[in-house]
Amino acid sequence: MSTSPVSSLPNSLAALTVTGPQSTTTGSSTFSGDLQNAVTRALEIAALPSQLVQADLNTVNGESQELNQLGSLFNSLQTSLQSLASATSGGTQTASVSAPSVVQANLTGTALAGSYSVDVLDPGSEASAMSVAVQPPVTDPSGQSISESSSFTLTVNGTTYAVQTPVQNLSSLAQAINNSGAPVQAVIINLGSPTAPDYRLVLQATTLGDIGIQLTDSNNNSLLSPLNTGSNASYTVNGQPSGGISTNTSTVTIAPGLNVTLEAAGTATVTVAASLNRVSNALSSFVNAYNSAVGEVQKNQGQNGGALTGNGIILTMQQVLQQIGGYSGSGSSVTNLTELGVTFTQQGTLSFDPTVLNGLSQTQIQDAVSFLGDPTSGGFLQFATNSLNSLTDPTSGAIALQTQAYQTQTQNDQAKLNTDEQQLTELQNNLNAQMAQANALIATLQQENTFLQGLFQATTSNNPNANSVG
Repeated sequence: MSTSPVSSLPNSLAALTVTGPQSTTTGSSTFSGDLQNAVTRALEIAALPSQLVQADLNTVNGESQELNQLGSLFNSLQTSLQSLASATSGGTQTASVSAPSVVQANLTGTALAGSYSVDVLDPGSEASAMSVAVQPPVTDPSGQSISESSSFTLTVNGTTYAVQTPVQNLSSLAQAINNSGAPVQAVIINLGSPTAPDYRLVLQATTLGDIGIQLTDSNNNSLLSPLNTGSNASYTVNGQPSGGISTNTSTVTIAPGLNVTLEAAGTATVTVAASLNRVSNALSSFVNAYNSAVGEVQKNQGQNGGALTGNGIILTMQQVLQQIGGYSGSGSSVTNLTELGVTFTQQGTLSFDPTVLNGLSQTQIQDAVSFLGDPTSGGFLQFATNSLNSLTDPTSGAIALQTQAYQTQTQNDQAKLNTDEQQLTELQNNLNAQMAQANALIATLQQENTFLQGLFQATTSNNPNANSVG
């Protein structure tokens, strides 16, 4: 029998061909093509329900992919809200310095707005000492040391520390000193040339001031010589006190919530003021994420919309976005996003003008922070977060529920296709077997008919009177 693919069948069903079992008869009837066409047509009709299931599966896959894209964009929008919350919770104050080479400023809390004049009289220095020269010099700190001892006594500002080295080499000694808890930092430096090194141990105090540093071995040999005796730092704030403030640390508190690090002698002005710079950056990111979500939602609207056009979740997403952009608070000079420079465009997207934030007064800045609020306690951030959670919550959000519905529908469609494919295969085998039998029977009848016709012709040709009229 001849073979012919069933080209109109869906997916894996289309791979089935009408081949039929091996016939027990020889030859083929003149009706083989008609029989084959009958089998093909029967299978095409039987596959029509599967084609509808396959079309539904393709539709579900397209909608599911588009939903994943939207879900990603709304998750990004949720993340931008978290960044905005971090910008407000981190404080809205900034501390600027007129001479950063003199002092560095750091806000440790809420400081009073104003200017602070810091006059660094002496930035101070740390005491230090270096190991004395030894003969032969240490050329390999991992194999040589400045003493044959493994036990040492370190004295820093009158306090002694026992130092024990597990290995007798300079590197081990430096590491043991750093692990001793003494307020010094040990390093190894090379005073020689690259070809003739001379490694020395250097200890530097971790605080400012005239601090004595000594190191002796178990034979009471002194191993260090002073490099710098060190000195305290001194400074004034707004000219007070006249004699200066002495300190053994470089970082000092000059006002509640405001620290400065003394870098060099000189005068610098530290200005503390409210600022929404971090909020401005976060708002810009929020607007970008919002517009990306709006753009994708709009692709699924209208006559030539995308895969989710007409799906109720698109309307839900649109409503959530409009509610977030149109949120209004009360009780302060800032009650909506417009007063922060965020406005709607004619296309339904948002635009952001950062100069609006720059023009807010100190009171308005605090009102802006109050308007934004917190994701868990109130204000715009709580409203927007809760609104988005109705979509993005991984368990109860509309996107998660719709995704689960698509997964269930996909599983059901695939199971139906698998069943239809099995049934179609069985039908194909049965039809092929039946048609093979019919074809063999017709071929036999045709052979018998041919034989009888030949016999008849032979009979009439051998009997000249067979065609005469009596």
